[in-house]
Amino acid sequence: MNFTFELVRDWFDINKDDYEPIYLRAQQTPIDWKSKIGNSDMNTNFKVTHDIPIHKGDIVIREDGVIYMLTWNIQNHANNQATQSAECNATVEFVRKVDDEVTPDGYLLNEGGKQIVVPSMPIIHTEYAGRPDYSTTQDQPGMSPDHLITVHLQWNSKTKKIRLNDEFVIADFTYRVINISIAEVNIDQEYGVLVLNAKRVAGGGIVDDTV
Repeated sequence: MNFTFELVRDWFDINKDDYEPIYLRAQQTPIDWKSKIGNSDMNTNFKVTHDIPIHKGDIVIREDGVIYMLTWNIQNHANNQATQSAECNATVEFVRKVDDEVTPDGYLLNEGGKQIVVPSMPIIHTEYAGRPDYSTTQDQPGMSPDHLITVHLQWNSKTKKIRLNDEFVIADFTYRVINISIAEVNIDQEYGVLVLNAKRVAGGGIVDDTV
């Protein structure tokens, strides 16, 4: 089917006073395959004319408000540009723990806390739906699940500042970044997809215990 999309090359440009939206018409069709990756059925084929260049990592907002990210390298055919789009399934902000700043004499200059590194933006997160990986634990016998997830997000002016141990929240779970890969960012680091691995920290849950 053909839809109208708003093309967003840097998610945080939307809030700028001089932002001018770019619209394009694209053909979006389902992909006939499945895997054990939790959101594999959220991927779609995405084709658009050559009128407006597109890049891997671009975010596109469909006319019904659904947000997608272009996740494959662009294939330039005679009559179109072809790629794949994946539906974003969470909106998160990334924070960093900052220590107290003190003088050599021990006087507090600035109180530590959590600093927002990346304001709220759409992401794609997946978790392997098969047998989880396990690791040993120091405080109890046996093995426990690692609860690792993979996060794909647009490489842009803010996300390039993400560092190891930065944290984010999905539902009521807090995750900590344990690996960062820019392998899906172009050679000049102008655009692409930033891939993170994150591990769930203790506590949290998706059930509202106030009900």
